[in-house]
Amino acid sequence: MRRKTQPAHLATAVPHATPVVKRRKLTVQCHRKKTAPCGIKRGSATTDGRFAYFSPDCSDSVFQYECSTEKWEELPSCPYNNSGLVMIDRELTVVGGRDDGYRHTNKLYTLQQGKWVEKYPPMKAARSFPAVVTTSDGEYLIVIGGSLGVGWTATVQLFQVKSIQWHQLKDLPQPLDFPSATMCGDQLNVIGVDANGYSCSKPITPPLTLSWKPLPPLPVTSSTAATLCGQLVLIGGGGDWVKSIHQLVGGQWVKIGSMTSGKKWCLVANTSPDKIIIMGGFGLFGRLDSVEECVVV
Repeated sequence: MRRKTQPAHLATAVPHATPVVKRRKLTVQCHRKKTAPCGIKRGSATTDGRFAYFSPDCSDSVFQYECSTEKWEELPSCPYNNSGLVMIDRELTVVGGRDDGYRHTNKLYTLQQGKWVEKYPPMKAARSFPAVVTTSDGEYLIVIGGSLGVGWTATVQLFQVKSIQWHQLKDLPQPLDFPSATMCGDQLNVIGVDANGYSCSKPITPPLTLSWKPLPPLPVTSSTAATLCGQLVLIGGGGDWVKSIHQLVGGQWVKIGSMTSGKKWCLVANTSPDKIIIMGGFGLFGRLDSVEECVVV
């Protein structure tokens, strides 16, 4: 593995959009891929379609995975640990985080010419471990929850990329530990490590009003939220290393497939509407370096 100084493709990558299809039960299959350079649990992940990016928790490392060749590269270290990874305007960006002294930040850094630079104004409130998503058109970044160091926050902030403005949105009904979030069309879904989560089905556009509704009780704890074919799915979880992948169909969670091994706290990145990369997680013997590709069949 060699360290890259400048990922040239980041300037031309096209953000991936997830189309919404009629809700139906999916069937998925998972296949093992080349292992990661290190064991990873929690942390953050994002994708530009061609590449997936992963950052482990409690680390300033960022890894790039080329989906077609299974090649790994290590990118320049982040300014902070436990940041949220996201693509903004076709560039890899980290949101929030904390330093080694557990001081939290509200800053955003974008990778340009091999260096992390402050391209955008900071959030209104500092946090680490935030859940971060963008709308399918790439016009809005949404930052949900996160850690304050002495607890978890329920606050939600929205960043308008074109106008370069931050807005405070309606809080979650309650703080969620280690939240993960995903967009299913216009619907924003967020879950925590315990068996609850919330959704907002109103379009994320001005006047920026949100109405949170509880999701049906999750079938297992410590799952990761993801989107396949525009549908909400849960990856792994549980205290007994669940292999299952669940989908929300008709207000109920149904099993649609299994991973090759049981894990919780894994990282997930979409590489196409019907395909995700599942990275790392926590298994029976600790942090995992396993990588799986999950495909709708």
